[in-house]
Parts: sequence; structure tokens; C-alpha cells
Amino acid sequence: MQRNFFPFITTGWLLLTLIMVGLSFYADYNHLKKNLTSDAQFVYASVYEKAYINEVLLQSFTVLVSSSPNDHEAIRSFANEMRKRYPHIERLQIQQQQKSITTNYGKASDYNLDPTNDDFSARFPIIFIEPLNPDTRYLLNKDLFSDPIFSSTIGFARKYHQPITSPPFKLDEKQNGFGLFLAFFERNTAPTNDNLYIASLVINIEGMLPNTSFLSDNTSIKLMDEKGSLLDEHLSEQEMQPPSWLPILEETRTINRFGQSFQLQITHQFGLKNINVGMLLILLCCSLSAYSLLMAYLRQKVQSAIEHSTIYATLNNERQQLETRIHTRTSELREQLIENRRLTHQVLAVQERERRNLSRELHDELGQSLTAIRTDAKILKRIHPEESSIVNQTAESIDAIAQNIYDVTYGMMRTLRPSALDDLGLVDALQECIISSRFDEHGISLHKDFHGALNEMSEDYNITLFRLAQEAFSNIIKYARARNVWIDIHRVSQGSRKEISGDRLEIMISDDGIGFDIAGEAFKKGFGLIGMRERVRALEGVFQIRNNHNRGTRIIAIIPLLFSEPEKETEATRSEVAITDPVVPAALVH
Repeated sequence: MQRNFFPFITTGWLLLTLIMVGLSFYADYNHLKKNLTSDAQFVYASVYEKAYINEVLLQSFTVLVSSSPNDHEAIRSFANEMRKRYPHIERLQIQQQQKSITTNYGKASDYNLDPTNDDFSARFPIIFIEPLNPDTRYLLNKDLFSDPIFSSTIGFARKYHQPITSPPFKLDEKQNGFGLFLAFFERNTAPTNDNLYIASLVINIEGMLPNTSFLSDNTSIKLMDEKGSLLDEHLSEQEMQPPSWLPILEETRTINRFGQSFQLQITHQFGLKNINVGMLLILLCCSLSAYSLLMAYLRQKVQSAIEHSTIYATLNNERQQLETRIHTRTSELREQLIENRRLTHQVLAVQERERRNLSRELHDELGQSLTAIRTDAKILKRIHPEESSIVNQTAESIDAIAQNIYDVTYGMMRTLRPSALDDLGLVDALQECIISSRFDEHGISLHKDFHGALNEMSEDYNITLFRLAQEAFSNIIKYARARNVWIDIHRVSQGSRKEISGDRLEIMISDDGIGFDIAGEAFKKGFGLIGMRERVRALEGVFQIRNNHNRGTRIIAIIPLLFSEPEKETEATRSEVAITDPVVPAALVH
């Protein structure tokens, strides 16, 4: 690093310091906002609880009055107890519907109980009030329906029999309050004009808000009605007026339950007291210390740059020498790999020759002996045709045993060297392999798709494809628990796949079985998959095994066709390899 970069580093340090200071202010702002949200939630919970208490108290009050409206002693005892328990309840009142004294709204006898009829003539005087003292005694027999503040509220309560609040009004103590009304009929009696009552609570709005002792400085709580009109406001202490350019935080909550609708607004003026000065000092000290250490480090780094360049040149020279040795060793390993694959190909070719010879020996030697045994058994059966004869039964048993031995031997010969591969070609040999695998007996459906000139390839490709299919079918039947098997063998010459182009074989064998851990078990247990992979690689192909989507296993092999024409064989050679048996039972011919 050069010294002319130092001014840019200093500028970056200043910007970073400003960002850190800004983040500190932002953290203080977020902390204050969280506190404000917590305070707003507490106030909301407090007001909500009191609104709930108001509704429950009103419901309990109506239940008590509806059961015994004339038992004023019990009602007053209940009301007195509730006022002691809940100080924000100023009064508990009962209004009863009575005939109107005047005829301002019609005849006095025209009032009725139809809640859908807004045209009625009645009055609702207060018949009970608690506390009953000189300050409230004048309210007895006062018709609240004639008061414009309560007329619409009482009309709604009479019509719908649901809790409803009145508009705010001034209490006797010059404080704001509101009423909560609920209409009901006397219990256990038929609804009549004379047993309709309205219970009401007069609530001190100031008592709805909690104490502000928990609030921080410069914080205010406002309680407003649903129209946004201010009902009450509590302010915390203010030691000094904060600057006007600082932000104001605000939280709003709405309560609309139990017939009571309120809006809560809590605001806080962000002030200098809310700034964490200690954290700012720590940040500045840490920033200055880091800048000093960084500059010292950079100076030391500039001084050691020359030494590093010398060391780098030496290391680069050694690296080039090491790369040369690695390249030489890689070439040797590549040649060794080619030689190993050639040897693998030779070993597989020798193995197939041995299998062919062994299959021929089994056919020529054991097959003729079994045929002779069966012929002698048939002669004995003709000489002794009686089924009850011991000789006949023994000859029948000998014939069956010889036939079973021949079936087993024939199966071994087909496994060692399929005769159809030499006599009919690859496609028919694969068909015979499919039949001998007996997928139907295991409840497996096979789906095959052969495409291209598959019978016009040399011996190496034919036997490789056959062994791939044979080993794959064996593994599927033993381990996969599959219901479907797909085998696709295509010979194509257009395009490319897996970096192999031109004339090539594309093989895919898949199933929908239970699958297995390919990464952990594919080439670590047994030699079946290893043999399949080495056969493909011996022909310079690509072998891949992976999961078949969500279920089962898929094997893919791409083999380039370097020697596509089949080797010429003489008729004598074909006659030696062919497995023919004039006495093969019909059950063995598929």
C-alpha cells in the first residue's frame, strides 16, 4: 500500500465515525420508541381492563336489578361495594320507563314496547342512585330522556338493549365523565310498558387513565372519544423544554369494546436526556484508537512491502517448479489410469471368454449326459408301463430329477453366456434377460424403449450392455422393492451428451423403489456397481448413478461407439457357441 492512500483512509475513518454516531442516535431513538410502545400497551391494557370492568359491572348490576328491582337495600349494598372497589365509578343509577306527563310527543297513553318504533311518548326518571347524598339527591326523579345529552343514548339503549355510552359531560366536581347505559326487563315477568328499566354507570374519565408516575419526562397521555375530541390528558414532569428540531414519537391505540369507544394517544418529545452520552464517548474513543492502530499498521505494512515482494518472487519460482513436477506426475497418473482401464478391459474380455467356454462345456458334457439319462428313463417307462410298478415310478423320478438338473444347468449357462447374444443379437438377448428375470412374479411392471441399430455393434459393446442390464435387474429384484422399472437404450449420432458426441450409446435404467444412500454405499459395498462402472469406463464411457427424483434409483451410462461393426465370425464358431437342445422342455422356451 502506498502513502498517497492515507488521506482517503482518514476520510473513510471520519465517515465511519459519523455513521457510528448516527447509529448510536438511532439506537437511542429505537430504545425510546420501544419504551413508548411498552408504555402505550400498558395504558391501553389499563383502559381496556377498566372498560371491561365497566361492562361486566353494568351486566351484573342489571342482573341484580332485574331479579328484584324493588330490593333497594341489596342493590345499594352492591352499588356501594362496587364504588369502593372501583373508584373510577362515580354513580350507579336506575331509570324506569314511565308515561310522559306532558303531551309533547303525543298522548301519554301512546308509549309502547315496540323497539323498532322510534315514535313513542315516555320518560325515564331516575328511581335509584348510589351514592345518595345531598350532592346527588336532586337527581332523583330527573327525566334523563328530556336531557339532550342523554336522549339519543337512552333511545338507542331502549331500542337495541345493548351497552352504549353517552357523550361526555361535566360532573358535579367539574370533571369530565360519561354514562354507560343498558336497557332490560324485569326477570320472570312478561315484558310490559311498566317493567322496562335502564341501568347506567356514571364514570369519571380521569379515573380511566392510570397514574403517570411510570412515564418518562416530556411524555403525555391523551384520552379521546371516537370523534377525536379530547376527554382527558395526563402529562409527566418536564425539567426543561427540549429543542424543537428533535423528533416527536407518538403511539395511538383504539378501544371499541363493550359499547365504549376511545382513542389513546401517547407522545414523547425526544430530548437530550434520551441520548446515551456515555456510549457516544466510548464510540469516539474506540474509533480514535482504531484509527491510530490502523495508521500504525499501514505504516508498518508499507515498510514490509519490499521484503514481501522479494519473498513473493522466491515463492513464485518455487511454485512454478512445483507445478512442473505436479504436471509430470499427473501425466504419469493419467497414463497409468489408461493402462489400468486397458487391463480392466482385457480382464473383462478374458472373463467373458472363460464364461463362454464354461457355458459350452456345460452344454456339451453335462447336457449330453442328462439327455442320455432321460432317454434311459423313458425306455424303462416303456418297458414297465404300469404306473404302480416300482420300476416305472423310479424311472419317472429319474426323469424328473434329470429334467430339474438340466433346468438349473440351462439357467447357469444363460447366466454365464446368453446364447441369444451370439445367435440372435443384443435386442433378443436383452428380451431373454428380461423374461428370465421374471418381473411379473415379483409384481414389477417393466417399461422398455430400444432405439437405433443395436444389433450392429461389436462384441465388446454387446456384452457390456447385456451385463449392465443383467446386474441392474438383479439389484432391483433383490433390494429395490420397486413396482416399475424403466430401461431405455438408444443409439444416436446427433448432438452430444456428457461431453460425448457423435455415434454413441445412451443407457438409462431406473426404478421407483426405496433407493439407498448413494454417497455412502454406492461403491463401498459389493462389486456389482463397481463392475458396471469399470465396464463402461473401459469403453471410454461415462457412468453415473443418482436418485430417481423422489423415489428409487437411476443409472445412466453414455458410451462412445469407436468400433461399431460386429466382428465377423465363422459358421463353425457360431455352431460351437450356440446352445441347442432337442429335448429342452417347452416350459424353458420363452
